[in-house]
Amino acid sequence: MAQIILIESNQTLKDLLTLNLVTYTGAEVIPRESAKEAIELMDILPNIDLVICPVKTGSEKTAEILGTYLMGNDNSCGLIVLGDGLPANLSDSAVNIPNGQDWEKVVESSLKILGINEEHLRKKIQPDYLPVPIHYFYSISSTCCDVFIRLKKGPDTYQYIKRLHQGDNFTKKTIDRYITQGLSHLHIPKDFQKNFTNFVSDQLVEKLNNFEGTEEEHIELIGNSYDVAIQEIKKMGFNGATIQLTESIIDGMIETAKNSPDMSPLLHKVINSKSGYLYQNGHMASIVASECLKKLGLDKPELHEKMAYAAFFHDISLCDNEELAKITSYEDLEASELDEEHWDMAFNHALESSLILEKHTEAPEGAADIIKHHHGSLNGKGYSTTGANKIPRLSKIFLVSCEFSSELLAYKEHGGPPRPIIKNLFQKFQDEEIAKVIHVLELTLKKKAKKPA
Repeated sequence: MAQIILIESNQTLKDLLTLNLVTYTGAEVIPRESAKEAIELMDILPNIDLVICPVKTGSEKTAEILGTYLMGNDNSCGLIVLGDGLPANLSDSAVNIPNGQDWEKVVESSLKILGINEEHLRKKIQPDYLPVPIHYFYSISSTCCDVFIRLKKGPDTYQYIKRLHQGDNFTKKTIDRYITQGLSHLHIPKDFQKNFTNFVSDQLVEKLNNFEGTEEEHIELIGNSYDVAIQEIKKMGFNGATIQLTESIIDGMIETAKNSPDMSPLLHKVINSKSGYLYQNGHMASIVASECLKKLGLDKPELHEKMAYAAFFHDISLCDNEELAKITSYEDLEASELDEEHWDMAFNHALESSLILEKHTEAPEGAADIIKHHHGSLNGKGYSTTGANKIPRLSKIFLVSCEFSSELLAYKEHGGPPRPIIKNLFQKFQDEEIAKVIHVLELTLKKKAKKPA
């Protein structure tokens, strides 16, 4: 059996690469945290067949250290380097994959290095069962196919046990039980991948479009649907199912703001909902932006829709790294001690998210630009307070909405004394038009505070 050392700090990507490398190559995948740990292992096990690593791990020049070690020891072990910036001395001895998340390219290169032929690849083009994030099952009550749990039987062997039959009805309690057992994924037969995705999307669209229940339940449904939608868009792009689901979620976001007379109670319900950071930040930004539009005399349906689209997609490029979405300034980024890959991911995320929305041909014109500007930069790169003076008016409204929502979420996470968010926004952005937006937001909050209990 071939042996592969894998160095990857992102746990989600590490799991994805490990699963597919084991499935397609049949190799044993051995995780290590650094070049130092990998070299210590190779000194003990000289027959390692392949090492997969990023250009850097934190401050460590991982690829350079491993490449030098392998060449110095005349080692025939293969080396795949993930990410941009391959050291020049490795250009002839290593395979470079700039997009480290392209697991299919990683598998393809691994097969070539390990000498596994194309016929073998065709036979194992997909595993028999595919993992599905368990939260997908929260908003459906039946399934279009059998559903399995996976049990590890050996170092590289698994057993799949059927837990839900096609057509079975189940409740959230059933799913909660699997979560308490430590399961993060359930599995479906590979032939049902497309059918299952369409089935889940159709079920969510039906519930969103015909919702009956409390506002809190509606928010929870929108949040669960959002989590499914952004993962499916990332995996499959825009198709009939993902577009329909996206539109239903955005309609739901607009509807909640329209039906709620006061902004603050609605924000409170979203921030306390059982949902993820990206959804909460997006929905709250949409609510605040809608309120500002009304107060600024811009109460037009097409503008509310444009803001809701921007809110839905503005951090979508960070869907697997939501901690990076909590960075809202260059100072935060510099203090984060991120490795080069994640630093670039955060720095460029506004641009990358806008490019994703541009692929959606039915999105409102201008929504992608609003996303590009949501940290004050015209080109979507980095975080700028002075550059925010130059962005268009709608982008300024959305920027203030995002800043306000991020501050509320930071306060919820870290606690402490109440933050003077409005005062901080006035200090952060020295622009007359932005100040007007902050001022109408301030008046809305003061109006709420003055209402009798």
